[in-house]
Amino acid sequence: MKNILFLLMIFVAASSCQEKDQNTEFTGNEIEFQMIPGTVDGNTTTGTLVIKERTDGRAQIEVTVNDVLQNAEHPVHLHFGSLEDNGVVATYLTTLKEEDGVGKSLTILDRLDDNTMINFSQLSQFNGSIKIHFEASGPMENEILVSTNIGLNAPDNAAYLNGSKSITVCNNDFKN
Repeated sequence: MKNILFLLMIFVAASSCQEKDQNTEFTGNEIEFQMIPGTVDGNTTTGTLVIKERTDGRAQIEVTVNDVLQNAEHPVHLHFGSLEDNGVVATYLTTLKEEDGVGKSLTILDRLDDNTMINFSQLSQFNGSIKIHFEASGPMENEILVSTNIGLNAPDNAAYLNGSKSITVCNNDFKN
């Protein structure tokens, strides 16, 4: 009986260590934003953007968008400036792809396209916005599916969410 109890204690201890090791990927610091429906007529798309701090300081950006079209792929960009500024692209994030009606994008970010290093702390204070375009090319390439201000601009999101401000179409300075 003592041997069984001893083995059970070892198993429980090993299991809890494995769980702890799996969760050490993140520090627990994270910021969540509600996505703002964009410029596409009749758009009711909603979603969230979560920025998590990884233990190495990098930022993990997770975007989830509801009610996207089947097999849809939408370009995701981090822009300099607020949604109002229509700023140029700071970096390209992972394309949002539809899976079972939900669009998902996950990017681990440590630098911008100009090779400027950026970590979670810097991104949380960044003068920027994230825009998800309806399509990469074609007649709706400048239309925004959803977007959000981040960092210094995050307080401005309330005006977009309550309808007192609206998102403009995006510039097409995002092509590779």
